[in-house]
Amino acid sequence: MAYGEGADPRNATLKDSEVIRGLGRLLVNDGVTNTLETTDATNICIGVSAGESSRDADHDFETSGATVAYYPLGGVLMVQSATSKTYTTGCLVYVGADGLATATAGSNKVLGIYVGEGQATGSALLATANSSTLTEGELIPVMTAGAATA
Repeated sequence: MAYGEGADPRNATLKDSEVIRGLGRLLVNDGVTNTLETTDATNICIGVSAGESSRDADHDFETSGATVAYYPLGGVLMVQSATSKTYTTGCLVYVGADGLATATAGSNKVLGIYVGEGQATGSALLATANSSTLTEGELIPVMTAGAATA
């Protein structure tokens, strides 16, 4: 299965100071600036990052006017998960803080249904190949067609 199931990614401008370090980060529209940012708990997710956000000529992440490609919700997408979460086939997955999915319901909005074979995510975030900063969650498969819209 190709990432995004053949859907073309969309491009958007990120809110100032937002940086996306890799694919699978949950995104929400910032209604004030009409830009995207990573989700907070209780947000309604509109898409999932398709890769890292733009960089400048020195290969540093842009922090003003940066852009990111993302997949709108609607099919099976690989999304980053918060740490120490357990997912079983068919369980609900929720939008969490820092652009990460979670298994915790609370007042979090539904992102979709877990469609993997079952897994427990690690107890620590991961680094990307381009950084030693531990910011990235493990990728999990989620059918996002049933995401909350209100």
